[in-house]
Amino acid sequence: MPISDIDPVEIITIRMEEFGYKPADIAREYGDKGTISKVLNYKQPLSLKMIRLFNRVLRILTDLLTKGYNLS
Repeated sequence: MPISDIDPVEIITIRMEEFGYKPADIAREYGDKGTISKVLNYKQPLSLKMIRLFNRVLRILTDLLTKGYNLS
């Protein structure tokens, strides 16, 4: 499956695994564990601040992070 077919949260999860990061590591960078948890569990959409964070920390192209996806 091409990476462009994967939703942004899955891409984030894959890259976190590749870099050996846990949600708590990302939360320390972002400053709010609850918000990161909500995003990774499809409860809250990505914000511009988070997109910039994931682009910088996990080196994910912003085009991949701005695609639409469904929340639960």
